[in-house]
Amino acid sequence: MGRTDTGRVRAENQDVFAVRDDLGLAVVADGVARPRAGRVAAEVAVDITVEYLAGIKRCRRLRDHDLRKAMETANDRAFGLSCAISAYRGMASTLVVTALDGAKGYVAHVGDSRAYRFRKGVLSGLTKDHNVVQRWVDAGVMSVEQARLDPERHVVTRAIGAERTLRPEIQELDILPRDLLLLCSDGLTEHLDDAEIARHLATVEDLGEGADRLVDAANDAGGSDNVTVVLIRC
Repeated sequence: MGRTDTGRVRAENQDVFAVRDDLGLAVVADGVARPRAGRVAAEVAVDITVEYLAGIKRCRRLRDHDLRKAMETANDRAFGLSCAISAYRGMASTLVVTALDGAKGYVAHVGDSRAYRFRKGVLSGLTKDHNVVQRWVDAGVMSVEQARLDPERHVVTRAIGAERTLRPEIQELDILPRDLLLLCSDGLTEHLDDAEIARHLATVEDLGEGADRLVDAANDAGGSDNVTVVLIRC
């Protein structure tokens, strides 16, 4: 179940998401760069990734290299459009994907759209942002609290369509019954920290209402960006 919203400041929503319960797939993308072109990049990222993975999953179980290939295929398409069409020059998109199959699955991403797992009241980040400030946090130069306020926090270092080659990060995901997975664009995490997100998830029963609650909370806190939330109950 997902919801996307333009927010309180932006004129256009460049976030795109897809949920395919029948295939165990969920995807969130956040377009980067000039108006309209960012939306195109996000649509390409989502559509091609879902199409590629759906084709594989109809025949067999997914493997980690399938997610890599799907994202690389989306990257080739977005980068090609960026090079060929002047209006799309410089367009790119973040992308986060979960693919579930029984008690196992995968999470893959580029950029700063995130995946979380909420299990027995504990929220765990499944992805690490590909942006400038995360590098500084990893190096011990900056705290997580400082990174949340740094003006460079939105500068992503990996994205669909940004470069000819792509380096997606992919990991296996273990799943227990009643786990709750959250995929989101940075419009959510810009305004809500992990503790606030966890408080909202703690009372979620209906996934649609839970997604609405998180989006509304981000908008109430400022809504400075497009915000997208996808919730999956395992």
